[in-house]
Amino acid sequence: MSDTKSNHSFAWSKKAAHLGFLSSLLFFVVVIFIPAVYILGYFGNFDALLDPEIIRALFLSLSIGLIVTIFNLILGVPLAWMIVRSKNRFLKWLDNLIDLSLVMPTAALGFSVYFYYGTNWGVARLIGLEGGLVSQGPLLIILLHIVFTLPYMVRSVSAAIMQLDVAYEEAADSLGASPFSFFRTIALPLCRDGVINGAVLSFTRSLSETGATMMVAGVFATAPVLIVSLKDADNFPAAASLSIILILIALLILVLARTAFGKKTFTLPTIRPDFEKKLSGLFSPRNFIVTFVYFAMIFLPTIFLVLYYFMNFKAVDISALTGSLLISFAVAGIVTLFNAFLALPIAYIIARNRMGIGEIVESLNEVILIVPTSALGLSLALFWRQFLPWEIVILILAHLCFTFPLFVKPLVAAFRNISTDQEDAAYSLGAGTVRIFRTVILPQIKPALITGAIMVFMRSLSETGATLAVSQNIKTVSVLIVELFKENRLDEAAIACLILFSFSLVFLVILKKTQTARTVKRV
Repeated sequence: MSDTKSNHSFAWSKKAAHLGFLSSLLFFVVVIFIPAVYILGYFGNFDALLDPEIIRALFLSLSIGLIVTIFNLILGVPLAWMIVRSKNRFLKWLDNLIDLSLVMPTAALGFSVYFYYGTNWGVARLIGLEGGLVSQGPLLIILLHIVFTLPYMVRSVSAAIMQLDVAYEEAADSLGASPFSFFRTIALPLCRDGVINGAVLSFTRSLSETGATMMVAGVFATAPVLIVSLKDADNFPAAASLSIILILIALLILVLARTAFGKKTFTLPTIRPDFEKKLSGLFSPRNFIVTFVYFAMIFLPTIFLVLYYFMNFKAVDISALTGSLLISFAVAGIVTLFNAFLALPIAYIIARNRMGIGEIVESLNEVILIVPTSALGLSLALFWRQFLPWEIVILILAHLCFTFPLFVKPLVAAFRNISTDQEDAAYSLGAGTVRIFRTVILPQIKPALITGAIMVFMRSLSETGATLAVSQNIKTVSVLIVELFKENRLDEAAIACLILFSFSLVFLVILKKTQTARTVKRV
């Protein structure tokens, strides 16, 4: 009788789990994916794209994205190699700093980068210039985009280098190959997926950025900035057409990247030992050069808002900031909480290929991740305003949509690191789905949950483009910072940026401790 009852409970548990996966999949398709690409239904109305202003904005965005990606490859690949392979304690500290501009809200970054490069408060003062080193425009946009996209390159390449067996390097060294020859012919091909992934993330993140770009662009308009301007001018046909073009470009990049993934070999038949040994001699000053460039072009621009605030300290009324801060933290908290529950089953479906659709769901998740947020916001606004009259609800749904993939990705990696044998063993001992999750899976995915929660919270807190697209009356703190900057209310903007910077530091410390604990546990 007991066995029959146990079998009945086990069967019910399996059915409940299956029903849960189907419900989660339905939620993902209806609430996340369809609203994100709804704007593609406006496909075909491209007369507005003949407008020279739209053509210039599109060309500017693509050019900036390409330049930023090339620079990130040149700096990010050697920086990642140094961080992973070097035993220098200073470089380990550098590793902890890399993610600062990743978790820091881009509106605060835009403020900091502008004052570092664009005014005489920053680097211009060191060389005796009366004005800024770089004026608002394309060059300053490029410098800004490099600051917040470089971590994507470094982290992607670092992850690939960590998987590289040191035995390859030892074998190459024993055969007399120079370090440069080893890197070019063995390491780089084996790290190809990481390099491609970093390049894709760098380009699409540059293509997507809106709020911070507004602060440094001056009279120039990138495509995401122009989408917001067209939307504010009630020119929805032009805004929709430009959004569709950006989405199609992002999809094309994803397809090309997917095609290139997994190809681990290059055709490099020519090796010049003498020349490559001379190049290897440059590896010693390389560490100094790369570190100097990182601190001068990435780290100092990131933290300069702190220096600016203390150099220009003034007591100001922050009552105008309070409401926006409360709204931002409330939205970010709600979105993070919902993601914590909803991303889990989707990540499990992807990792375990449940119902044979894991790869399809993963591809759909990647599409949402790379869609420019201003285009995504416009799509979400057009979709949800048909059904919902409440702006705050639409705002939460929009933030849930663009942050959802950020929670799914670390969870997928965590689930894939858990052997299915553990689950099978628990099932064979009669444990139900809930008990297996609570006792076997949850303890192992806690670091990924913490990482995902931090990334989602900070991403929601920092987003400007999608927020401007879906919200007319509600001002989050990132939107308010942009407005204060435009109104030249710099003291208030600086305080808001400093508050966000402080939260970024706290979350970065938590993130690093989580990653350290996970590494120690694996060892």
